[in-house]
Amino acid sequence: MISFLTPYWSGREMMRIHLASIRRFYPTAPILVSKKGEGREEMEAHRDEFGIRYWIEECEYVDALLRLLQRCETDYVCIMDHDAVLLSNPDHLLQGLAQGLWNLVGIEERIREPAWLDWQRLEPESNGWFRFAPGRMDATFLMFNWREFRDRWKLRGIRGEPRKNAINFEYHHGICDKLSRHKYLRPFHTSKYGFGNLLKDGDAAILWHQWMGSYRTRLVLRKNEASNSFRGETMAAVEHGERAFLADYPALDLGGITPAWWPEADIHAEQELVAQRHPSFGQRGLGRVSQWRSYGLSGLATRALARLDRWRRLH
Repeated sequence: MISFLTPYWSGREMMRIHLASIRRFYPTAPILVSKKGEGREEMEAHRDEFGIRYWIEECEYVDALLRLLQRCETDYVCIMDHDAVLLSNPDHLLQGLAQGLWNLVGIEERIREPAWLDWQRLEPESNGWFRFAPGRMDATFLMFNWREFRDRWKLRGIRGEPRKNAINFEYHHGICDKLSRHKYLRPFHTSKYGFGNLLKDGDAAILWHQWMGSYRTRLVLRKNEASNSFRGETMAAVEHGERAFLADYPALDLGGITPAWWPEADIHAEQELVAQRHPSFGQRGLGRVSQWRSYGLSGLATRALARLDRWRRLH
């Protein structure tokens, strides 16, 4: 049996579609949700309709994921973002895991910026990458045998280490490093739904991911500030894309899709370029100090307690 785990912050409409899509193909599979902040009324509604188990807990994404994995009682697990919606049954991917054809299924961190985004003006340091950490996967959709992983590496095994030749780093990248036989779903862009990707396995559309589904609470933006033009335009695109998706779903317009993983790219050359731009030890230290100052004393205390709780769970 497989369990579905979803760390969740905000975005009720996407969350409901996400849960409904899981129940469409897995009517009885456990669905475990860690809800950040308030929202008991919403979560009770989801529990009544979809039979989920949920916990309201004030913690960051990494800690929510750790807690959900601790609660998972099935052999297999599928970690999903709340803004990821299954479009077809992924059972063949689960069967491939069981047969040993691969030991990890997901989307590679190798996604180009959409063609309509002027990244050279708004974010030149990305060199056109929306996500870039080749060989690793985002937790948009991450399927593997949790029991085998846990028995061998324990919960602390999910922790990865940053790489100089990658732009993005996520705490769970340790899973991607230890489980090396990867099955990648391929991302595609379509202009109608903004920052979203259609994820396919060959010709089969497996799921849709509407990036930044918690933008209402995650992104604190002032759209009209010139210094924040990239984030302002990103926010507008995220809002527009989600509205278009919700208006069309389930009759989505997926015509005219284009590859988002840049199949002809010289990935080694791209990695070397990223490594050359990697900040020095001193620059990273100054950035960390600046970040700490922005938290304030109460924020630092809260983070310290959260790190202590994480350390206890890992050990």
